[in-house]
Amino acid sequence: MAPETGSRGVSMPAPFKRPETIDLGDGIILRWSTQDDTENIADCMAEAFRWVPVVEPRKEEDEPKPNELARSGMRRLMRGNSGVMSFYDYAVAVNTLAKEGQNPVVACVCLQASPGYYGKVPVLYGKPECVGSHPDFRNKGLVRRLFLDLIHPASDSRGDVIQIVPGISHFYRQFGYEYAMDWGTAYMIDNLFTLFPQLDPSTTLALPENEREPEPFTLREPSLDDIPYLVKMSTREKLQSRAGLGLEYFDGYWKYTIHDVIQTQQAKNDAKRTTRIIVDAKNGKDCGVIVVEFVKRLKLQIFTLEDGYHYRDAVFSVLRQMIAFINQPTRWELKEKEEKEEKEAKEKAQREEEGAEEYKKNEEKPKPRVQGIAIDLDHQHPVAKLLSHQITPKIRPYKLYTRIQSYAKFILTVRPELEDRLAKSCLAGITVTWQFDFFRKVLGSTGRGLEVVFKEGKIISASDDWVPLTPHATMMAARERIAKAKAEGRPDKKPLVYSAEFAPLTFTRLLVGDMSIEEMIRYYGECSVVTGGDDAELMLDILFPKQLSHFDMFWW
Repeated sequence: MAPETGSRGVSMPAPFKRPETIDLGDGIILRWSTQDDTENIADCMAEAFRWVPVVEPRKEEDEPKPNELARSGMRRLMRGNSGVMSFYDYAVAVNTLAKEGQNPVVACVCLQASPGYYGKVPVLYGKPECVGSHPDFRNKGLVRRLFLDLIHPASDSRGDVIQIVPGISHFYRQFGYEYAMDWGTAYMIDNLFTLFPQLDPSTTLALPENEREPEPFTLREPSLDDIPYLVKMSTREKLQSRAGLGLEYFDGYWKYTIHDVIQTQQAKNDAKRTTRIIVDAKNGKDCGVIVVEFVKRLKLQIFTLEDGYHYRDAVFSVLRQMIAFINQPTRWELKEKEEKEEKEAKEKAQREEEGAEEYKKNEEKPKPRVQGIAIDLDHQHPVAKLLSHQITPKIRPYKLYTRIQSYAKFILTVRPELEDRLAKSCLAGITVTWQFDFFRKVLGSTGRGLEVVFKEGKIISASDDWVPLTPHATMMAARERIAKAKAEGRPDKKPLVYSAEFAPLTFTRLLVGDMSIEEMIRYYGECSVVTGGDDAELMLDILFPKQLSHFDMFWW
C-alpha cells in the first residue's frame, strides 16, 4: 500500500510489520501487534478502563463492568481502515506464561500519525494513544518500556518531530513530555434550548406540516465522491482558524470518518462523529460542511460555508436539523429496543400461561439526548460568536502533553517558517549565534543544550550537542580568537552571541507558542535571557510568538 498524502503534502507512513521483540524476563515480551491481537488488545483496554465511566453512569456502590467504549475503540483502530494507524501499530506487552483462558496482552500503547502544520511548514505529528495495562500487571514499568523501547524509537525514526498525548495527569512527564499545547478550549453551553429556543427541533415539529416554514438549508450525507469538496471546505482558511500549529483534515481522515468507520461499525459506541454537507435549498447547490460528535454532549467540530453565504442566515437552520438527527434513535438503540420488547412479550406470555397477575409498567418518556453543546471552533469563528455573545460561556481548557525529542531537528524542520518570521521583522538579515542552556540532559531530550547559527537571517546550523563552556574555556577561546586576528593583520571582531537558560523540557512551551518569553521569565525561576538583553528577547518573540493551536482528537 502506498503512503497517503495530506492535503498540504505530508506523507502518511505506509503500514508495515515491525520486527522488534524484546524479552523482559519473567515470561514478558514486548513486540508490535498484528491483526490477530485485536480481541486481546480490546479486552486489555476494556479491563484497564473498567473504572473510567466514559459513557454509562454508575452508582458509587456498584462495581463497573469492562469498558465497552474502550473495547469498541480498540476494535475500530485494529480493523485496518483507520485514518491514523494500521493493525501493526500497537506496541504490546505479552505474558507468554498466560494460562488457557487468560489474556496474554497485559499492557499496550498504540502509535498514531496525523499530518499537520507549524506555520506554513507541513509536519507529521506522532500520537501515542490508547495506553493501558491490566490491573494485575501495573507498577511493573511495562508502559515505560513500551514508550521508551518501542513507541519513541518508531516515532522518531519515521520523522515525527512532535509527539502529543492527552492522558493521565502528570503521568507522561516521566517519559519526557511537557504540558505545552491546548486542546479542549471549547465553549460549553448548557440549557441550550432555554437560551436558543429556535434550535429546539421539537418546536418546529409540533407545528402542523402546512404551518412549518421551509428550511433555507438542508443537509445531505456525504459519499466518497465528496472527499475533494470536504478537504477544500476544511482548510485553515475555511475554518477561520487563527491557529499557528495543529492538525489537518486530510483525505484519509474524511475517507475514514464518512465511510470506512460507518461501513465497519460493530457496536453502538462506534462512529460517534456525524458529517453532513450543507445544501442551499433554493438551488440545490452544496454550500458548506458541518461536523458534530456526540458522546456525552453534542460537540460542534466544523461549520464552514462557501463564500457569499452568511453564517447568521444558516446557523440556526443547520444546527436545528443536525440536533434533530442526533436525537433520533440509532440502529443499535432500535435493535436494543426490539430485543427488549421481544423479551417482555415472552415474559408476558409466560405470566399469562401461569395465571400470574398482570402488572403495568411506568415507562418514562426518554429525554432528547441533546441538551447542551460544546462549540469547538475558533473563538472568533462567526458561529462561536453568534452563539456566545449573549452569555458567558464556560471554557474548560485541557493541555496536551508534548514531546520534542530533538530541538535541533525540530528547528531545522520548521526553518522556512522561522526564517519567514525573521525576514518580515525589524531584525531581518541578522547574523547571530544562539546558545540555549537546559542545565542537564533529561529523559526525552537529545542534549543538555542547543546552538542555532543564523547568518544574514538564515538558519545555517542547529545542534543539540552544545554545552556551555567553563569560564576558563571561554577565556582561552577569546585569547585564541584575538591571537588569530592579530596574526592575520586584522582587527578582532567579537561575534554576536545571544544566550538564554530554560529548565529542562520547558523550552518546548516557547517553541510551540504556548507561552511568550516574557511569560516564561515571569513563570519559571530558571528561565532568563543571559546575554543580548532586549534585542535577544525581541528575537525570541519574533521567532516564537505566542500562538493558538488546533487539535481535533478524532483518533478513536
